[in-house]
Amino acid sequence: MADRTTYRTWEIKRLVEEARYNPNRELAIALGERLEDLDFDADERLAEAEERARDAERDANRLDDRIYELGMENDQLELMISQRDDEIADLQAQIEQLQKGN
Repeated sequence: MADRTTYRTWEIKRLVEEARYNPNRELAIALGERLEDLDFDADERLAEAEERARDAERDANRLDDRIYELGMENDQLELMISQRDDEIADLQAQIEQLQKGN
């Protein structure tokens, strides 16, 4: 039977095998410490992932806002083009009238 210090150096797979076939108090303590470390690491990774998700959501919201702004700008430009087309058509009609009058 190994001591706690030795168990701390073992890979998880080996610890699990030892727990399966030779459970003991020192092994239980070493496994508990390892689980605590893994739990802390998992919590830390989860917090980082949640922060990245919040950042991504903020970025997506900014992009949605920009898409809306560009859509509004596009609508204004299309209206301006339409008005210019109407103005060009009116001017062409006036030119034709003037040409017919001469």
